[in-house]
Amino acid sequence: MNELDKFYTTNESATQVTKRELADLSIHGYQVFEELSTHADGQKITYVAQDLNSDRLVVIKEWRMLNGNLPSLDYATYLPRIELLQKLNHPSIPRYLNSFATSTGFCIVREYQQGVSLAEMGTLPGSDIKLIARAVLKILVYLQQLRPIVLHLNIKPENIIVDTQEQLKIYLVDFGLNSSSNSSRVNCTPGFTPPEQLFNRQLTSASDLYSLGVSLICLLTGTSTPNAQHLLDKNHRPQFQHLLSDKTYSKLVEWLEKMVEPNYQRRYLDAASARNSLINLPTERPKVKFINISSAQKGEWVRWALVAGIFMGLALLLRQFVFSEADDISPQEIARNQAISKQAQFEQSDRGKLIKDKQCVGCNLNRQDFNQAQLSGVSLNQSNLIGANFSTANLSLAIFRDADLSQANFTKANLHQAAFYGAKLIGTDLSGANLSSAKLVYAKLKGAMLRNTNLSNADLKFAELQQVDLTSANLTNADLTNADLSYTNLYRANLTGAKLVGTNLTGATMPDGSIRQ
Repeated sequence: MNELDKFYTTNESATQVTKRELADLSIHGYQVFEELSTHADGQKITYVAQDLNSDRLVVIKEWRMLNGNLPSLDYATYLPRIELLQKLNHPSIPRYLNSFATSTGFCIVREYQQGVSLAEMGTLPGSDIKLIARAVLKILVYLQQLRPIVLHLNIKPENIIVDTQEQLKIYLVDFGLNSSSNSSRVNCTPGFTPPEQLFNRQLTSASDLYSLGVSLICLLTGTSTPNAQHLLDKNHRPQFQHLLSDKTYSKLVEWLEKMVEPNYQRRYLDAASARNSLINLPTERPKVKFINISSAQKGEWVRWALVAGIFMGLALLLRQFVFSEADDISPQEIARNQAISKQAQFEQSDRGKLIKDKQCVGCNLNRQDFNQAQLSGVSLNQSNLIGANFSTANLSLAIFRDADLSQANFTKANLHQAAFYGAKLIGTDLSGANLSSAKLVYAKLKGAMLRNTNLSNADLKFAELQQVDLTSANLTNADLTNADLSYTNLYRANLTGAKLVGTNLTGATMPDGSIRQ
């Protein structure tokens, strides 16, 4: 679960958090409407915002000086680094679009990239680790071929994004503001920062390799970002072999150990060297011990093997036709083994993951039946839920960010405080559902059925609600800022206290039955 999901699922009202934390950046041309994360020190806050000039979605990172306690937070100091980042042009690096000073610090604006971070994906097998490592190293090769070279200096699982809707494309986001000549620890994350950066020494093309190596070790061992620092020994070397359940990746482990050498001179020289070494790693299979026999013995071994094979075949036939039933596996045991096998297959399926873990990112649950299911707090980011049946299900605090819920059935479902950020709900039936305080920012609900639906205090900013049936819906205090409700049926709907700034109501049937021109 990433920071956005934690924000959505916090016990405290999302509305209260928003009022306390969000910055007003409209004077700079941006409307902030969600908080993605806040650094523990409170000096770095990341938002999702709308570019008021282009209507595109952006991410803004605010660097904030608290009570004058960070005099080094000078916009001019970091401007050369920011301008360097704005020149980056790579398909796997969201573009840095803008930056500006504020009364308390400064902000950096970049493109919004949908997807899930590696921090949300839990433990991954060695084969996946290799694919991710090659993809990230390819980005680092590009950065290190620039002149001057550009170091990321903030690599961790949260900053590696996977877009599961684009053939598992990898993105690298949230560069540190350090430079190769200035190794200040303004953006350090405990456990991921190379020793040369910790001790304010010269940074090199091997510095990012350490952070990437620790990130991959976390994915291989299931270690969370906050616990990564506990893997390090007194020399800043990660100790992780004892955490590995799969012992068949010895060559990958050796490669990772070189990536995270505390002394940068003992790491790979640069990203290209590390990537070439990874590509040339042999395919690892379980080791099999062979008995060495002389050529004179081979004939005897073959003859004995043939005889043994014949006797084994005869034994199997005798067992089938002669031995008593008492020597065979009982029908009850066969049924039990089959049940265990089916249970294992179920737990490995997307549906099984959802039921067991309450989390299934990028899952395919097309037309699955979850009628009356108890799925409070479930996370289904980027999942395929087209035509799924959630009628009368309990989905309070559920997260459906960027999921496809087109034609799904949510009639009378409990979706209190559920998050549908950027989700597709085209033609979805939400009649009689409880969507109070739900997050539907940028959700696509064209043609959806919302008769008698409770949307009180719901956040529907920029939502697409064209031709939606909202007859008798409760929209009390709902935020419909810049939403598109053209040709929507609002007959008998309750709009008391609703925010309608910039809302498109062209052709909509209003609560009193009149048609908005």
